[in-house]
Parts: sequence; C-alpha cells; structure tokens
Amino acid sequence: MYFKILRKVNSINNKARSISNLCIVDFILSKFSIILTPIFLILKFKPNVITILNFILGIFSIYLINFKYEYFQYAVLIFFLFMLFDNVDGSVARYEKKTFFGKFIDALFDAIIYGLFFISIALYAFILTENIHLLMFCLFSSALLLVDVLTLDKFAALVRWSNEQNKKKLKPYIRKTKFFRFFASLRDITFLGTLSLIFTIENLEYFKISLIIIYFSLMISSILNVIMHIFYAREYLRFEKK
Repeated sequence: MYFKILRKVNSINNKARSISNLCIVDFILSKFSIILTPIFLILKFKPNVITILNFILGIFSIYLINFKYEYFQYAVLIFFLFMLFDNVDGSVARYEKKTFFGKFIDALFDAIIYGLFFISIALYAFILTENIHLLMFCLFSSALLLVDVLTLDKFAALVRWSNEQNKKKLKPYIRKTKFFRFFASLRDITFLGTLSLIFTIENLEYFKISLIIIYFSLMISSILNVIMHIFYAREYLRFEKK
C-alpha cells in the first residue's frame, strides 16, 4: 500500500512542485516530504490536522530559542523540521481534496511562525553579542518579512477580485513569473544561512556574519518584492472598482 500511494504522490508533486518553481531548499524538502506523505495518508491524517500539529512544532522551536538558550541548535533543526512538515501537509492536501480554508490557515500559520522565528533569532543574537545595532537591523528585516507576506497576500486577493469584476485573467502571484530565480536564490541564502547558525554558534564573529547574511537577504528580498508589486499593481489594478 505504501509504495502504491508513494508512486501517486510522487506523480502529483512532480507536476506541482519542481525545481522550476521552487528554491533549492524547498525543492529538497519537498522530495523528503514525498517519502513521508504516504505514512500520513495511511494513518488517515487530514491536511488541516497536520497543519495544526506543525504549527505547534514551530511554536516549540520558538519557545526553545527564547527560553531554553542551551537548546538553540536543536531549535533551528526543529524549525527545518517544521519546514519539512509544511511540505507534507500540502502534499497530503494535493493527494486528497484541497480547500481554501486549508490554504488560509496554512498561510496564516506560516506567517506567524516565520515572523516569530526570525524575531526570536534576533533577540537570541542580542543576548550573545549585546550589539544593539545588530539587533535593530535584524528586527527591521524581520518586520519587512511580515510586510512582504502582507503585500503578497493583499496583491493576490485584489488581482483575483479585479479579474472577477473585469473578466480578466491576470496572474495573482507575479513573483512566480517575474524574477523568480532571483527571489528563490535569496530565499536559499536565507535558509542556508539559518542552517549555518548551528555550526557558527561557538564562534561569535562567524555567528554575526551568518546573521548579517540572513537578515540582509530577508531585507533585500522584502524591499524589492514590495517595490515590484507596487509597480505591477499600477498595471494590473487600474480598473475602477464596481
């Protein structure tokens, strides 16, 4: 049964999630998620249940960073486990029947976990370095990440509404078609830098370099993404509201 489901899951995900529409880190995680997906299907886990359990896992990672400093490295690994299971719930949803409610809570929980995770890393780094300028830079970049998410979701919602009102077929997610590989590379840099924190924690100078790389990538990605969406909003949303 496992291998029969695995073949079908692999076939579905090969179409939906390939290296052409994912960054390298997400692509690798999606491949591992395919191996795990049949287990959750056999155990009859619903996608929303996996999403909620994964949210708890993400909160646990954030808890360790903020309150159990000695487990920082484990917290980072748990965050990547959160990213892995974030792929699993999507894979299960594609195998079964996707719902808009499921997409909503998945996106909402992702925004909460990613935002709190990078804020927590910034606060942890301040405890280690006592560098107020580094803290402000990291917190500013984390705030921009939330603005980035808000921009993506708001733009997509308004484009869909405009399409319905004006009988158009404009794409709501332009980052998948405009400069995708550039933004995917910045995402890879962010998460590879995050992974490197596990190995640089013993050397404060290397740790600070990793932090700067992570949050600079977040900042550049967020700022350019917002600018790009403002530019295309002028073109896509020029229709009058009905």
